[in-house]
Amino acid sequence: MFKKSLTVVSMFWLALTSVHAQAPELSKPTAAQPAAAPVTASGLKSRVLTLAAMGQPNGIKLTGLMKSVNLSTGVRLDEFITAAKLDLKAIYPPGMRHDQSFIRVYVNDQLAGMAQLKKEDAGALHDMQIDLNPNLFSDFTNLRIEYDGTYDAQCVSQENPTLRFDISPDSTLTLVSKPLTLVNDLALLPAPFFDPRDNSKLNLQVMLPASHSAQVLKAAGILTSWFGAQAFYRQAEFHVVSALDDDHNTVILSLGDQLPQGQTKADIRGPTLEIEADPVKPWIKRLYVIGRNEDELTQAVLGLVLEAQTLSGQKAEVKKVDLGPNRKPYDAPRYVPTSRQVRFAELMDYPRQLEVSSDNPTATLNLRLPPDLFSWAGKNIPMSLKYRYTAPSRWNDSLLNIEINNNLIQSFRLPPRESQNQNRLGLNLLGQTELAQEESFQIPAFRVGGSNQLSFGFAFMPEGEKNCSGTTLPARGSIDPESTLDFSDLPHYTPMPNLTAFANGGYPFTIYADLSHTAVVLPVQPNTQEVNGFLYVMGLFGQWTGLPGTRVTVLFSDQLGQIQNKDWIALGTTDRMGWLDKSKQSLPMVLTSMLRTMNAPLPIRWFDQFSKSRNRPNNLEQGRALIEAKGELGAIMGFESSFAAKHAGLVITGTDSTSFERALGGLSNYDDVAKIRGNVTLFRGEQVESFNLGHSYVSGNLPWWLRVRIAFSEYPALIAVTGAVAGILIAVLLFGWLSKRASRRMQGK
Repeated sequence: MFKKSLTVVSMFWLALTSVHAQAPELSKPTAAQPAAAPVTASGLKSRVLTLAAMGQPNGIKLTGLMKSVNLSTGVRLDEFITAAKLDLKAIYPPGMRHDQSFIRVYVNDQLAGMAQLKKEDAGALHDMQIDLNPNLFSDFTNLRIEYDGTYDAQCVSQENPTLRFDISPDSTLTLVSKPLTLVNDLALLPAPFFDPRDNSKLNLQVMLPASHSAQVLKAAGILTSWFGAQAFYRQAEFHVVSALDDDHNTVILSLGDQLPQGQTKADIRGPTLEIEADPVKPWIKRLYVIGRNEDELTQAVLGLVLEAQTLSGQKAEVKKVDLGPNRKPYDAPRYVPTSRQVRFAELMDYPRQLEVSSDNPTATLNLRLPPDLFSWAGKNIPMSLKYRYTAPSRWNDSLLNIEINNNLIQSFRLPPRESQNQNRLGLNLLGQTELAQEESFQIPAFRVGGSNQLSFGFAFMPEGEKNCSGTTLPARGSIDPESTLDFSDLPHYTPMPNLTAFANGGYPFTIYADLSHTAVVLPVQPNTQEVNGFLYVMGLFGQWTGLPGTRVTVLFSDQLGQIQNKDWIALGTTDRMGWLDKSKQSLPMVLTSMLRTMNAPLPIRWFDQFSKSRNRPNNLEQGRALIEAKGELGAIMGFESSFAAKHAGLVITGTDSTSFERALGGLSNYDDVAKIRGNVTLFRGEQVESFNLGHSYVSGNLPWWLRVRIAFSEYPALIAVTGAVAGILIAVLLFGWLSKRASRRMQGK
């Protein structure tokens, strides 16, 4: 039973990681998110999942050789599935024996429904609805669609193109569920406020004390960054509410103004965490995070985000919190370590991730790297690869292809058994006689970006005698988790500002995962929209790093003296950002509700030739104009802070509330993220444009010898000039030395 559950969880995580890896720099488009679940008066709700939301954004193609596909979904802890229906938009060719061809659907390896292919539907896209047994759906559910097709022939070849069943990505799985009432137990956290079984975007209501002080907002930001870390690729949004409702789970941060039913301030003895059910709909939960003052409120939040795994019972008091030492640079859990050699085992998301078979020949690893790793054509990334495979009986075209981001890096022939030494025979771990191989090679560093997918594709040639059904002997392979990668030779260096690095990983703020070197600046007395934006950005930081931002600094615009040597990010509409001019920031663009103009373009410096981005943002002409306009315009601007050299300032703003929200939303829309570059990105409706403007600086350091080497490689004329100057200097020195020798000889010395 344990083995079966483990297999289900493994398949679920495989789908999730595959979804994550296919995004330009993050994961899947927002459109792939499951549709919102409407709630009926009886509490029943319906959720519609697309194939994209279940890990198949490009649809499904089943053949005689590839007969099945696995989809993954989940059932929340607080719901019970009462009905399930698979709506396939499918097309298959005529010519099959339709009365003997079927589609079978398995839920957690049990047959849940099936449908026969019809002759009259062949050759046209049509709907095929299959009702599934709802009782088979569990917490983590593996849904397998299996194609069983045949045609009239004495011997059916599984490679025949007649055996084809294509499923459109518009196909859906509809789940109808009724709510379950969970016990009021902190041990369930982060559920039901965030449930890892739920693959949809997290939308969480947050209630704050009436006074939005900097410390209260910091506590709320730490909490939402923790929820953002939990949500990860699903993403998260947070909505500040002023009143409770009985339709949404809510987290309440309280200074005694909002308390569980029947309690008063006198009942609060210190930082407290308590969970309570709604009196009308007990499946709706409320999490109270309570402190008698702001320090205690912060302590309660820290107790929750640091020790959530140790909580239990309906109520807990946080007696003491120790944050420990500051985080070191680039040690975020979501980053691959870049200071040492890394084992593949450290990068795996689930067991057996690196095992393949003839039916599923590709294994993948997701690599998220700091965006400031300096990759240059002269630097490569060493890989020591160990792998095992079912040995072919003779030399054939069986291959192992290694790719990164769909670019071929290396390819190896798979030798037969007799070509190997006997001492290289591996253990029979996968149920077959397998050979162990080890290869060392290098990945070109310029192929590596912020988010990467490393793929290992085994191409097994068929072996053994085929019977009339076309079956062949199965083959399997495995990448050894003890294989290693080493990024430690790549320096941290990038031209700044760099909005690409920010939009894809929060750089440079996420260099320190606890945000100890980050300040967030809000207008004095921030409104609800600005607080929502702040909580949203803190959720993004958690998503990028995998940790809560426990040491972030939250300031209002009249507290700028406290920024000091921190990188900072400011939020608000343009009419609330007048302090930017007063603090003499070198903004690349002036933007108000009426006037707008851009600074002169960024000069092309030598280091700019080596930036990672191949798609350079627009460089404007030298001329400038002052424009008066009333239209909506959102912007993200990066620049060097005037408070400390070599530190980042970043502004997310808009001419009004709509454009401000549009600029914020661009950070979670993956089509928009792919267009965010340079140091200014403008949002005008659906249009996104990026520019390189104004002053630039660099973050990180390169060894002096590497600077010289790069300069010579990019500008060959420097070699000639340097050689000529060196030749002249040597000639002058040699002439002086020879003149002195000749003078001494003439004087008889």
